[in-house]
Amino acid sequence: MKQGKPTRSEKRKYVRLQPKEAISVHFKIVTKSEGEKVPIHHRAKTKNVSGGGMFLEIPLLEPKLLEGVLRGTHNLFLEINIPTSSYLVKALAKVVWIEGKTSKQYGVGVSFLSINEEDRDKLMEYIIEGCLQE
Repeated sequence: MKQGKPTRSEKRKYVRLQPKEAISVHFKIVTKSEGEKVPIHHRAKTKNVSGGGMFLEIPLLEPKLLEGVLRGTHNLFLEINIPTSSYLVKALAKVVWIEGKTSKQYGVGVSFLSINEEDRDKLMEYIIEGCLQE
C-alpha cells in the first residue's frame, strides 16, 4: 500500500511526506503568556508532515483566536493520530506561515516547538515507512 510522496528541500532538516490520505489532527489554542489551553477542540487534516512540523488545513477560527495565532501570542497544542498505529503524537507548535483562506478553512504551516523524542521517533517511523513504500 502506497503511503505518499516524499519530498526533500535543502532548507529542511527532516524528510517531508505527503501522505495519500490526510492525517487526522486535533488541536487546542494555547496562550503563551498564561500557558492556558482554550477549551475548544478543533479538528484539522495534514497535507504533509515531517519531524519538524507539518502543513495543516484548519477550520476558520474566531477572529480573536486567529489574531493571536498569527501574531505569535498563541500556539497550537497538537494531537496527531498516526494512521498506521494507534499511537497519538503530542506536540506544541507555532504557526510560521498561512496560505489560502477559503470560506471554511485556512492552510497553515506549523513548526514544532516542543515534542518529546519518543513522539518524534514514532512520527519519523511513519514518515520513513511511507517514503520507503513510494
